Amino acid sequence: MTHIAIRCDASMHGGIGHLVRALSVADAARNAGHSVVLAGSFDSPLAESLLLEAALETAPAPEDLGVLAAEQGASVVHVDNYDIGPEARAQVSVSGALLSSMEDSTFGRRPADVVIDSTIHAERVGRPADGSGEVLLGIAYAPMRAQVREARAHRAASPRPLSDRADVLIVMGGTDAMGASATIASVCARAQGIGRIRVISPQQNWAAVRAEAGDGVELITPSPELFEHVCTADLVLSAAGTTAWELACIGVPSLLVAVVDNQVAGYEAALEAGVARGLGTLDQVRQDPATAVRRLEAGLEDLRSGNPWSTGRRTVDGLGAERIVAAWEVALASRLGGDSAEITARPAGPGDSLLLLRWRNDPATRAVSRSTEPVSWESHRSWYYGVLHRSDRCLYVVERAQTAVGTVRFDRLASENEAGFSGAEWEVSITLAPEARGHGLAGDVLASAQRVFLADHPGIVLVASILPDNAPSQRLFRRAGYVLDPNRRDGAFDVFVRRDPR
Repeated sequence: MTHIAIRCDASMHGGIGHLVRALSVADAARNAGHSVVLAGSFDSPLAESLLLEAALETAPAPEDLGVLAAEQGASVVHVDNYDIGPEARAQVSVSGALLSSMEDSTFGRRPADVVIDSTIHAERVGRPADGSGEVLLGIAYAPMRAQVREARAHRAASPRPLSDRADVLIVMGGTDAMGASATIASVCARAQGIGRIRVISPQQNWAAVRAEAGDGVELITPSPELFEHVCTADLVLSAAGTTAWELACIGVPSLLVAVVDNQVAGYEAALEAGVARGLGTLDQVRQDPATAVRRLEAGLEDLRSGNPWSTGRRTVDGLGAERIVAAWEVALASRLGGDSAEITARPAGPGDSLLLLRWRNDPATRAVSRSTEPVSWESHRSWYYGVLHRSDRCLYVVERAQTAVGTVRFDRLASENEAGFSGAEWEVSITLAPEARGHGLAGDVLASAQRVFLADHPGIVLVASILPDNAPSQRLFRRAGYVLDPNRRDGAFDVFVRRDPR
């Protein structure tokens, strides 16, 4: 299991599109056996409802993403935020974590270990070389929530022939920060052949919607039940953001509006690919509503005549988030090199502080540690620099293929007379990098660090304190020559001893 930190925000002003994509990725990560924390600011009623439904842990987001990785114990930092700059990669690299970055054409573009631009046809446009690792381009990587796939199946099982009085749904984003719902509702109210108009919009916009479209429209508060409304609509008019791709995946006919500038590229690509039709930008609709009405009526007429105009279901299969998570797993594994790569140990230095804190705070590591509480960066930093100058504590970082894969620490416990042994007694503890687990490296990591330590400390006794139910660690130390001492306990821990180690 790998721990993932996802960095995104949601607000009434900025919308919830980034959060919706992040939740899709989180869902895929958890289904693949990983754990997830969402870091950021989530300040909108719909965002809070979505987070509650997802049952995800949330955390504040420090400005430095390396600190975020270390404090959360995350091996992967996935960023879906336009405001974070190219410095993100260097920050995350110091912690040894992998940076995954969502971008929409030039919006949010930054170098990363894994880059995702799920805009349709992004693979045709490409992106400038900037030293990024794996680059995933195109609609095949569009993250979709489980609810979208459920709606897709429901829609396929329950086809809706279009009547003379169409049932239309308007969704202009979870926060409708631009007030687009009122404009589009007005277009629908003027069009022929529409029997029911439902508008999903925050309550603060309802008066504006009624003023533009009359009291006959049905107003609905944004909620996680969005897709129940989508499944019963003949046509959806949507902003050209995240929801547009969800509608394409479900297979419901949709008319898009580019509400803000960062939606224009996706809007144009969606129309070119035939996954939706368009009304134009929001400014164009406001300047020329008559043209928008004609486009809406033409679309309805085509639907009634059996002329399909959406290829969305064929184009968007709903498995984009799973492909992103799979790319993380490949990227992490590739860092470890092949089986023949040499494993070496070196004394830890000042530059390893964030790396070691990240490993220390990994949830699986904390679960078998003496202290299970996470450690803050501020607390760790002062402790760590003190450790580097102590003679009774030795700390090593073990690397394979120039990638740090574990750390081993030796703490002097007692003098010769106090311990009753022929030499001083040192306690050894090992932490494997979370991303290095499952590769059979623990024995080599321990042996490599011991060789370096014992070259400077001959004739000592090594002990290891291990929880009784930590079977993998007990097997590791037994294979390394440690023997359980039945007469010793260290609190809840068994004590294993190795005398005269070489």
